[in-house]
Amino acid sequence: MAIGKKNKSNTTFSLSGMTDIVFLLLLFFMLVSTLTAPVASNIMLPQSNNQTVANPVVVISISNQMEYMVDEKSCSFDQIESLLKERLGVRKEPPTVRINADENVSMNEIYKLLEIAKKNQYKVILGTRSL
Repeated sequence: MAIGKKNKSNTTFSLSGMTDIVFLLLLFFMLVSTLTAPVASNIMLPQSNNQTVANPVVVISISNQMEYMVDEKSCSFDQIESLLKERLGVRKEPPTVRINADENVSMNEIYKLLEIAKKNQYKVILGTRSL
């Protein structure tokens, strides 16, 4: 007497759902990686033990050749305050500005930027690299 199973289970597996998820994750990571503000490549930041975690609204970079950049846009020192006012506008809370200065830049140049930030009531973070 042969006893047979009438309902056989399906042993095939469809990968279409898995490929959709992988594709969506790939798109997500590509979009997120373009949203981060890269540090200018010719700037060697000073080292520090302390790292502050905050999301700056605007990044000001100073290279060792005294080239100024506001959010990857090259400018002169005289244009920095007007560019900051244009980009930051009027806000309820004081916006955060990050200063990425090369380790060979004199403190006098950084102090000038701090004076601009103080006059306009911006919070300031100095960019450093970890030890």
